[in-house]
Amino acid sequence: MTSTMEHVAYLSKHIGPRGSTTDAEREAAEYAARVFREAGLEPHVEPFISATSAWRPFAIATGGMLLMFPIFFLGGRWIATAGLFLLVLCTVMELTFTPNPLRWLVPKGRSQNVYAILSPVGPVRQRVILCGHLDTHRTPWAFSSLRALAIYRTLVTLGLPGAVGIGALFLTGAITGNPTWGLPALLPGLLLTAVFAMAIQADFTPYTHGANDNATGAGMVLALAERIRREPLQHTEVWALCTGCEEVGAYGAAAFVRGHADLGQPIFIVLDTLGGPGSGPCYLAQETMLLPLRSDPKLLALADRIARSHPEFGAYRWSNFRGAYTDGAPAIRAGWRVLTFVNLRPDGVLPHWHQPSDVYENVDPEVVARTEAFVWRLLQEMDRTVWES
Repeated sequence: MTSTMEHVAYLSKHIGPRGSTTDAEREAAEYAARVFREAGLEPHVEPFISATSAWRPFAIATGGMLLMFPIFFLGGRWIATAGLFLLVLCTVMELTFTPNPLRWLVPKGRSQNVYAILSPVGPVRQRVILCGHLDTHRTPWAFSSLRALAIYRTLVTLGLPGAVGIGALFLTGAITGNPTWGLPALLPGLLLTAVFAMAIQADFTPYTHGANDNATGAGMVLALAERIRREPLQHTEVWALCTGCEEVGAYGAAAFVRGHADLGQPIFIVLDTLGGPGSGPCYLAQETMLLPLRSDPKLLALADRIARSHPEFGAYRWSNFRGAYTDGAPAIRAGWRVLTFVNLRPDGVLPHWHQPSDVYENVDPEVVARTEAFVWRLLQEMDRTVWES
């Protein structure tokens, strides 16, 4: 049996950076399929089309909003107003993982999900999907330090209401025929300029080696699949899933959820970024990109009970993972029962997140081992009680 850390080493050191839709991401998927095959499992590979950048939709949106300024002052006030509000709407849709016109304009590429199904000893009474993504993010300035991340989050938080304010001023100018209403809109326009610059800069940075984010999660899926193959559960069918393109908008998870709607309401356990020093095991009560997406309350209660009864794991709940998303987002939106593990430190920091320092040497094996032990206990407890929706 290959350990999680051995999988982490192969993914992050042997393959290295695994940008969404790249050849390296495909090599990682081939590795996952090989691990499944060598464990005596049948790998299923499902291709899909994905955006190649998480930043490009917002670069297009903010760039388009800035273009509305000269249109407004050159006399196309109604055109500028309509265009700006349309771009605001598209931005909201993108932030809530909803198909929108911005996605028509971004570059596309081919990716793939890989999964294997592990049957229980007895009749199947429930399904659990263990999910970890294979791809890695770029290393933008916005994530280069805690200060930069705080600046980025502040600008993004203010940017959307700022754009709505620009639209209101444009609309007033269009109704009154007075272009001077566009002048106060220049101030929030500076916010959009900053967001636009950061979005453009991000796509010119290299990909991380992704040891923590997310070779730890994908590696744990593979290691647990090998273990469950040797120690099958009693009544729980487990799907071990390695997704592509999480880093550009959870395209892989969304494709899987769409393609397996016949599963009803399976339990979806997300394993993401699990090896930062001083972190975890940490499970999320809620993640919020724009709108709150809540984990299943019964799964949270079970995780809480395990954390209390096994203090040696050092596990804790995190109330709200803000300004970010995981592969759990499409599953929650589809009504699946989701619990997500993201090992934030107790101070809320995600170590080496989207930074060049996200390398194998900065993964803490002890944190990984405690998280894996916690997830294994969670699977056993769910199997013992046969979870009800």
